[in-house]
Amino acid sequence: MSVTKTVGIWLLILGALAAFTTLVPAVYPVPAMSVEVIGDDEQDRFAGTGAVFLPATVSTSIRTEAVTCHGCRWKVTAPCLRDDQHGDAGCRGTVLGCPQGREIGRAWLARPGGDFEPVGLFCPHDGEVTSVSDMNNRVRGDMANRVPRLQPQCAPERGVVVGIEMHCRSGQRSARQAWTNQLAGYSVTTTARATWEWTFRQRIPISGRSAGSWVQRVDYPGEVYPGSGIRQAFTAAGRHEIAVRATWLGMYTVDGLGPFPVHEAVRQEVGWQVPVGSALGVLTGP
Repeated sequence: MSVTKTVGIWLLILGALAAFTTLVPAVYPVPAMSVEVIGDDEQDRFAGTGAVFLPATVSTSIRTEAVTCHGCRWKVTAPCLRDDQHGDAGCRGTVLGCPQGREIGRAWLARPGGDFEPVGLFCPHDGEVTSVSDMNNRVRGDMANRVPRLQPQCAPERGVVVGIEMHCRSGQRSARQAWTNQLAGYSVTTTARATWEWTFRQRIPISGRSAGSWVQRVDYPGEVYPGSGIRQAFTAAGRHEIAVRATWLGMYTVDGLGPFPVHEAVRQEVGWQVPVGSALGVLTGP
């Protein structure tokens, strides 16, 4: 055999080996153990800092830690695979895991001084990743809409006279209200309790200047006479003022976590004027 033919055969063998080596990775799928799910900063849906409510799919221990971790960082990303050849298929698979084709999300949590760690996948119906501050604002707004309207009344409505006590009530049935509502995808139970401050301000006739006032702070709304009520008499005739302020303080739980205080009270205030006449005694003879 000539040298030229021998060299040619060896070149054919080496070429075949090279081709086989190139095809091997494409023939065998990447093992599941080598697929790593990451959150790319450029694909963050949103991120934040401070205490946070995590979806129900996250473990209870991590959720409990997160709602009190004011130094934590957190974010939500679309799940994606590091291997670009499989990334699209992997993401489509996780998207189909949510009802009605809604996208699945991945929650990440970083403890103070630590790096981000994935803590769970979730669908929108599992609850949104929501900061405790934002949830507090939502609960406060819900509370403002749900506590009963302040509708004060004092009896008698007409013919108030000096030295005779009026009987007042707030027009609200109870000092305690409780309800459950869905906020940010979570079941939130709120309890609100009220106190009332009544101010009876006496005015000097003609000048209208204040001639003193009486303030009563109570923890009951008052009832229709003869039930319990807020009682007060004016000591001089004139056009005087009555004002009442209701202050509602709230506590809430989120999917069993808590309770947490509502940081801002809900306040209601109503004021009006009342004419007060003199009590005239009439003497009658035999």
